This record gives sequence, C-alpha cells and structure tokens, in this order.
Amino acid sequence: MNPAKPIPSQQEANFNNPDEHFVWALRNLPAYAGVGMVTHSGFLRAWSRHLWDCGFVHRDYLVSLAGDDGTIPVDKLPQQRIKFQEPMRGPHHQYNGAGRWVDADAADPEPVTIPNVHELTVQERHALLYQLHQAGMVPAPPAGPSLAEVVE
Repeated sequence: MNPAKPIPSQQEANFNNPDEHFVWALRNLPAYAGVGMVTHSGFLRAWSRHLWDCGFVHRDYLVSLAGDDGTIPVDKLPQQRIKFQEPMRGPHHQYNGAGRWVDADAADPEPVTIPNVHELTVQERHALLYQLHQAGMVPAPPAGPSLAEVVE
C-alpha cells in the first residue's frame, strides 16, 4: 500500500490481494443526491476482504485465470469462506443485529421452537402462564367488585 495513496485505482489494484481486490470499486459509493460516500480506506479494505471471503471476484481477476482458450478450470476459482447466518431469535428483518457472518462450513444452529399450547397438559399450561405472569407479559386479573357491606 502506498501511504500517499491508500486507495489504489483499478489499474493499480492487486487482484490477488483480498484487501485490494474491490477497494477501488468501493470508494465514493453513491449516496443521497448523487454525492459520493467518503469512507476511510481501512473500512474499504475490510469490506473488500469480506466480499472476497464471500466468494466474489472481479472480471479482471477471472481473465487472469483463463487459459489460452478462454476457459477457467473450476478448481482455480476462489472458494466461499464465509456465509451469513440469519438471527436465531428476535424479529426477522434486516435491522436485527443478531445475525452474523460465520465460516462457510459452520452448521446452522437448531431453530428455536415455541411449544404448541394445544399439545401441553393443563399443568404445563399453568406453568407457562405462571412464567409469563412473572415476566410481566400477562397482567393480573382486574379486582372484582367489592363484596363488603356497610352495616350501621
């Protein structure tokens, strides 16, 4: 890396270096109103490596792998090293930060299952109801009418 120019151009980038492979393409990404997003080169290099680890490569890199006949042996293509593991708990949307990037060979965790209350015994339902009540999820029943009488 040239300290005077921390972000190489496409022509200067070393496509065999995961930190440089995409860094030139990630600079000045379009944001609002056509203004480019200025980001520190350290982030760009980390994102470049992330894309590389996901198995992405640029066309110029593929051209360098091709033989004289234009074919690329499959064993020369990069392997995907990481995958995104969806959140196991919480809301199922993009803003749930519990999702994570893991090794591509990592097993997916067992899904969290919620019991079907229709399959529970009466005692199990009461235990579940008690736990929900203790957690503040079930309000206490309203007090009934006063049964006291005024005697004079």
